[in-house]
Amino acid sequence: MKGRKGRSGVKGELVEKSIDAYVLALETINRLSIKYRVESFAYLICNAWELLLKARLIETEKSRDAIYYRKKRNELKRTLSLRDSVAKVIPSDKDPVRRNLEKVAELRDDATHFVISEYPRDVLLLFQACIINYHRRLNHWFSISLADRVSVGMMTIVYDLSPGNVDLTSAALQRRIGKDVAKYLQAFQGSIQNEFEDLGRAPEYSIGIEYKLVLTKKPGEADIVLSTGEGLKTGAIVQVAKDPSITHPYRQKELVKTLNADLAGKAVVNQFDIQSINKAHGVKKKPEWFYQGKVTGSPSQYSEAFKGWILGRFVQDPKFFEKSRASAKGKKK
Repeated sequence: MKGRKGRSGVKGELVEKSIDAYVLALETINRLSIKYRVESFAYLICNAWELLLKARLIETEKSRDAIYYRKKRNELKRTLSLRDSVAKVIPSDKDPVRRNLEKVAELRDDATHFVISEYPRDVLLLFQACIINYHRRLNHWFSISLADRVSVGMMTIVYDLSPGNVDLTSAALQRRIGKDVAKYLQAFQGSIQNEFEDLGRAPEYSIGIEYKLVLTKKPGEADIVLSTGEGLKTGAIVQVAKDPSITHPYRQKELVKTLNADLAGKAVVNQFDIQSINKAHGVKKKPEWFYQGKVTGSPSQYSEAFKGWILGRFVQDPKFFEKSRASAKGKKK
């Protein structure tokens, strides 16, 4: 491991244990045979961060007492919680690194109340950012590189990007994981999307690692090279078209119907509300939410992620639909 050698004392022990928890978290999240891997990862990565933050507090405040609450008479000394530690090290509650960690901690706490076997893509993108944030802060705060223990590939979470895999409104999925769990995940997914937008889509909050195939005249810059010619293997380029009926399954009227079913009387939306949200939030510029074929007369289509985002915004602000109408009206003027 590259970095300062011979770390000793409380601070050094905290850093060493933190790194061990981090490596174990990566090994767990990428071992697909473990059914409890996501919850286990959440516990381990939060533990890694808490130890790292406490080591940082000792270093910056030059005192071991920095990681303890003020002791009261006849009480044992208690160390700071994860949330209190990150609030001291990263004071700004708008910092995407802090917001990311607090969101992961929220899932860690909630996971004790549910048995969750499947997670939507947004949760794993949240985790991906948390992994990279830790690696960067470890290097920035303590000049430690994990190059000899953690490869770049190991830092990439293994997951399926197909949006059809975890449709939280699917009756079949709800039977598998339970309606309460599906509703919780739907609200949690929406809150992730809301925060991501509020933070200006900061990659420190949520990030995906994707592999893309491109044509280039500089093979040395490519991850995979397809070549032809004597002595070389012949490669074929296959373009796989995405099916919009899977990626964006809702037409406007169907989106309204499923939203009203999920809102269960807490609010009632119509097609004008969807049009207002489109205009107020630039939905048509976001391909992960909106699709429309180029053939004249093709209907507007919306993704499951967009529906989850709407529900999450409503949970955060019951006046979301009213504000969207007002915002769209103002932009029209």
